[in-house]
Amino acid sequence: MRLLHTSDWHLGHLFCGRRRDGEFRDFLAWLLELIARESVDVLLIAGDLFDTNTPGNACAGMYYDFLTRVRRESGCRRVVITGGNHDSPSFLNAPRGLLDAAFDIKVFGEAAEDPADEVVPVPDDAGVPALIIGAVPYLRDADLHISNWEESPAEGDAARRRGFRAHYARVAEAAERLRAGRPIPFVLTGHFAAAGAPVFEGDGVREFVGGLRQADESDLPPSADYIALGHIHQSQRIGGKEHIRYCGSPLRMSFADTKPRELLLVDFDGRQAEVTPVPVPQTREILTLRGNWEQIAPELEALRERPDEVFCRVLAADLPPHALAAALGNMFADRRHNYPLVARSLVAPHETEREVRSVEELRTMTETEVFRLLLDRRGITGETERRQLIDAFRTLLAEMREREKQP
Repeated sequence: MRLLHTSDWHLGHLFCGRRRDGEFRDFLAWLLELIARESVDVLLIAGDLFDTNTPGNACAGMYYDFLTRVRRESGCRRVVITGGNHDSPSFLNAPRGLLDAAFDIKVFGEAAEDPADEVVPVPDDAGVPALIIGAVPYLRDADLHISNWEESPAEGDAARRRGFRAHYARVAEAAERLRAGRPIPFVLTGHFAAAGAPVFEGDGVREFVGGLRQADESDLPPSADYIALGHIHQSQRIGGKEHIRYCGSPLRMSFADTKPRELLLVDFDGRQAEVTPVPVPQTREILTLRGNWEQIAPELEALRERPDEVFCRVLAADLPPHALAAALGNMFADRRHNYPLVARSLVAPHETEREVRSVEELRTMTETEVFRLLLDRRGITGETERRQLIDAFRTLLAEMREREKQP
């Protein structure tokens, strides 16, 4: 059995307010060709298919068109989809019965009442299970623990971790019953932040997921032969383990993240997983120009004349904000094509100067970055106090998002 591990497509993602429909169509067309060329048996999508829980018609159209074609044209035996923290469980689950009956596509938009129902056998040509998938979606706070006003924060965190472990343990137990001692590989999915996984500013990853700050290898059942993770946007191993991996997002999500994009082909020899990274071609250049204005200006002039659209960020080392804005305004006065999406001055403001940020610049920043600016404005500089306030802010932000997702 050959499995293709993907996640975090984020269809509909806006890059500094710019639509990326063309990039998503190019990726899905390439993915369809890859599945057919590499004779992929199982396509696994480990959460965050969409960037918001209210995807538009264009995103939904791309999604359904791809699912139809991948089953009809590629030879793929099975598609397994799990929801992520950006996805709407009701949106993903609405066509679940139809997709299963018509195309044998399994969708798990939210946690099942009985975790054993998240186990999916993949049969070979003789109808015998050749692969078992524990399709665990993003686990929301209510899936892990029902809070009460008497418990302390530490008690709540401990209860959530117990709930997380218990859910995965029940999935693993059901998989073991199905395996019945046979050397059938067991693949487990997850959508959460693993301890030690780096996060880049501005790429949209939320550090608190489902009330659980981080999970680590000890929280997961040891019986899994491969653990396919989603949520973190950079491909990486967890704990140095070859079989516990994030594949990352197929498209870059921010200027700060410059790592190559890849998907993961997983082949099994018995229960031993062999992982082969597959580079994902990028059809749009995303670049940062950093330095003095005399170094940046010629590159910007060349960008202005290019026929393709480039997402560009300028970090000017020698011009204050007002001078940088004036220089860009003069350069792009006659043609706004490839005007930088972000332009920041690296010149340190005078202590008496109150820096003013535009709405456009604030939109390129994460909520945590804006909160740090507020702390700076309030003169809160102590490391311990800042860390406590930022942690409290992130907790409140996560709770607010959880409430927004509830029907």
